[in-house]
Amino acid sequence: MTSKLRHLAVAVAAALLAGPTFAQAPHAYDGDWAGTLDIGGQKLRLELHMKSEASGYSAIIDSLDQGATIPAAAVKTEGGQLSVLFLSIGGELTGKLSPDGTQIVGTWTQGNSLPLTLTKKAAAKP
Repeated sequence: MTSKLRHLAVAVAAALLAGPTFAQAPHAYDGDWAGTLDIGGQKLRLELHMKSEASGYSAIIDSLDQGATIPAAAVKTEGGQLSVLFLSIGGELTGKLSPDGTQIVGTWTQGNSLPLTLTKKAAAKP
């Protein structure tokens, strides 16, 4: 085996052993995500809009049933975890991308902590 082929084989084996890298993908959270927050029997439909930028991510959340649009003050993606802080309402979304990259499974905290799963919406066709 030539040196180039040996290096290629080692690189391929390392990539396969490392497993999926969806959480480290630079644009893994890009797009629109939808979910429903259950607040003691009351359901609130939420849409999270994430956009990657040179310095990280920006985010906006829409509370469809309340007619509110709230920009995020800070977005962190570190170690496979997502944290989106909404200072103006004292809220925070924390979560983790599902292995197939189609859901953010986590918690909404605004006084109380409630489970929240957001599912990636299909991209709009041009």
